[in-house]
Amino acid sequence: MFERKRHTENSLAGINKKSFALFFAGGEIWAEHLDAMYDQKELVLKKFHGDLSKIQRPSSPGLVVINLDETVVDMEIAEDIISSLAKSSQYLRKVVFVGLGWKNRIQMKKLTSKYESEIHFIINYVNDYEKAKLWLVHNRE
Repeated sequence: MFERKRHTENSLAGINKKSFALFFAGGEIWAEHLDAMYDQKELVLKKFHGDLSKIQRPSSPGLVVINLDETVVDMEIAEDIISSLAKSSQYLRKVVFVGLGWKNRIQMKKLTSKYESEIHFIINYVNDYEKAKLWLVHNRE
């Protein structure tokens, strides 16, 4: 039988990853790193909300990649992220989520339709981080 390893804040690779703006293929992207945080819901939300003020700035890129690979995304996390982005959508143009399984994608799409009137940006779901960045910078509107 497998013993479930309890991850502490110090053992999480994702908590130490910094989110940042980067230039990529002629465009600027905000890279939100919420990956490798496993089942640490409080830490995921704390990190996301800590970075949200940077995403909301008019000078921040309107193209955002949110990496959730190896992070458990429950309904609370999904709704918090979607509703927060919807409230910040004045400056957002495109958001792509990386690392979500099919169940989480369905969950996110349902939430997207719930906040449809508030969301003024395009959302996509891609499993490959590099392809996600390419999707953001190509076919800019």
